[in-house]
Amino acid sequence: MESDQLNYSLLARYMSGECSSREGEIIEQWMGEDPRNKKTMEEFRQIWETSARKRETSETELGIGGEWDKLKNRLRKEGELRGDIEKRSGPIRKLQKTSSVHSPTRQLMRVAAVLLIAGLLGLGSYWYGSQSQPETGEQALREISTEKAQRANTTLGDGTRVLLNADSKMTLPSEFASDVREVFLEGEAYFDVAGNPDKPFVIHAGESVTRVLGTSFSVRSYPEDEGVRVVVQEGRVSFGAADAQDEQKSVLSANELGRYSLRSNRIETRQVDDMELYLSWRDGYLKFRETPMYKVATALERRYGIEVAFDRQELREKSLTALLKSRSIRNVLDVIAMSLNIEYELKDNKVTFYQQ
Repeated sequence: MESDQLNYSLLARYMSGECSSREGEIIEQWMGEDPRNKKTMEEFRQIWETSARKRETSETELGIGGEWDKLKNRLRKEGELRGDIEKRSGPIRKLQKTSSVHSPTRQLMRVAAVLLIAGLLGLGSYWYGSQSQPETGEQALREISTEKAQRANTTLGDGTRVLLNADSKMTLPSEFASDVREVFLEGEAYFDVAGNPDKPFVIHAGESVTRVLGTSFSVRSYPEDEGVRVVVQEGRVSFGAADAQDEQKSVLSANELGRYSLRSNRIETRQVDDMELYLSWRDGYLKFRETPMYKVATALERRYGIEVAFDRQELREKSLTALLKSRSIRNVLDVIAMSLNIEYELKDNKVTFYQQ
């Protein structure tokens, strides 16, 4: 599915009959784009109607107690993110209030039920804000996201080009503020920033901030990284902890890498002798140099949308040096097996490596 996917609050209003005619058209257009979307909507409707019939049922009986806690944490974190952007970019358009007679908790439980099935189906959020005009003086948020085995290429309003790697998300205002261009990144992305000395481009990733005027570089901040990595291909960037003073930040130039550690709250920098090791994903392939197999496994899962397992712990620690350009996962697995003198089994989208 493309980066513009289905917005859950819009879906909730559609299900309850509280959406506008334009919002209804957006939902119907989405259903008509792919038979799978229509099937998904039917499953959504079943979940919605079931939760409506059980309005008086406890969260435990609905089977969403744990997911409800996750949802509340997610809403809290997204609220903090919106607040951070709002401080910099002006007021953000709020969700339209509804006339539902149900309590807010019950309404959110119904939305949680939809979110639960949506999460199991691997759907993201269908951003429609660009098609709905916010009120004067208010600012809307835009989200671009990818799932595993997906990438997204987009050009922002200022001319900056962004390539989003698999399993990543970028959040930004629909229009940048007058004095700064700010985005929030989860995952990995390559930026080719349009030059504007009067309007710096700022990327918030993890607990770090990267500030540039115009350059080409990549930012990586996946959960397992326990930090943030910035690799500069052209130009210069300022890189440091989100709460660091300017003098505490590092300036990275072309062919330099900076890595911020969440544990130590420190930045390490070094020269890059092979940019392909860090940017090969842009062109759809992977390159490894003495990389532990557990890290290779994570990269394969994101690139090909598979699950990787090992039959023994020592295989996870084996190091791989290889260039994997094939789009065929079986060809890629053959190269890995030959390089490490191991075997693999591929079944139902799951690969298991084992020793001969």
